[in-house]
Amino acid sequence: MNERLDVVKAKKMSIYNSGMWVSLFIGLLYTGIGILMPLDPAERYRGTEFYEQIAAHPLIPHMWRYIFVIVGFLSIYWVSAAVTVVRTKSYEWEGFYKWVTILGYGGAAMLCVQWMREIFIMKVMTLYSTGSEMYRVALEVAAFPIDPDFIWMFGGFGLWYLVTSLLAKRNGVFSPKINILGIAVGADLILTMVFAMTDTIIYFKNGQMTVMQITALLGGLMGAVYHVWMFFEMKKGKSVFEKGVSTLWEQHKSTA
Repeated sequence: MNERLDVVKAKKMSIYNSGMWVSLFIGLLYTGIGILMPLDPAERYRGTEFYEQIAAHPLIPHMWRYIFVIVGFLSIYWVSAAVTVVRTKSYEWEGFYKWVTILGYGGAAMLCVQWMREIFIMKVMTLYSTGSEMYRVALEVAAFPIDPDFIWMFGGFGLWYLVTSLLAKRNGVFSPKINILGIAVGADLILTMVFAMTDTIIYFKNGQMTVMQITALLGGLMGAVYHVWMFFEMKKGKSVFEKGVSTLWEQHKSTA
């Protein structure tokens, strides 16, 4: 290995430290989404009523979507940081994990694109209730999502969380409990994708709600706990990670 140990350490620790803080911010933002989404009146409806509610009450729908955009940007960094930490101890499943990591990056990027697109569409929905039939149809077509079944946002992103946490558990990266929670977060996101595909709906007196919304909310709450907990986990394990970097560097040096 051509780089000196101090240079390698500085690079890895920079990624580790910033990743630790990014995880905390993501956790806090997920908490905000978890508070705002149940308060969003539009999320109780589908079809025409959904668009009418957004036009009538735009503040909360805008707020949690903007937060999702920020989460998407931060998640791109989190994927990079988490992969760096996990790969300090293990290189098993290399080809498969590279593919899963690409799905993770894709899911995080899709969060940014999809929610920003929805915000733009919502800006022209203010005239939905008073517009002509043609205007309404045009808006509904334009509002059709880029990732309608959430294959990237929930499926690919969830698979990355699941596999990363499984690798971390197998190789003693982070505590077993937080890795189990990470596996649960990933599995919940994948399940959310399945319910998005089936569009299973629960009807109640004042409206309706899809099962996908319930699992998505559960995933958001678990994600908030996971990322805030991860901040403290990484803070506690900083010296262990630094030692692992030294060990990995020595192994590469001896085989070079």
